[in-house]
Amino acid sequence: MRDLPINVDADAVIAIGNYLDDHSKATAVSVSGAIFAIRKKAMTTLSDNELEELIVESAAARHLAVLLDTRDN
Repeated sequence: MRDLPINVDADAVIAIGNYLDDHSKATAVSVSGAIFAIRKKAMTTLSDNELEELIVESAAARHLAVLLDTRDN
């Protein structure tokens, strides 16, 4: 995993880690579901795209499958 930029919200990174640690390895991680859950757990100013990037990178580091189900409105 790459080094995080200095402006990344630590609470969001911790929430993503906790979310992925609790996720089953038998099912893919829904990116839109993860973003929704992270927004409920951590008050962050990160955009959905920034959260998506962190979720995908963190899931890859844990060898979890990812369901890319986000869409632009």
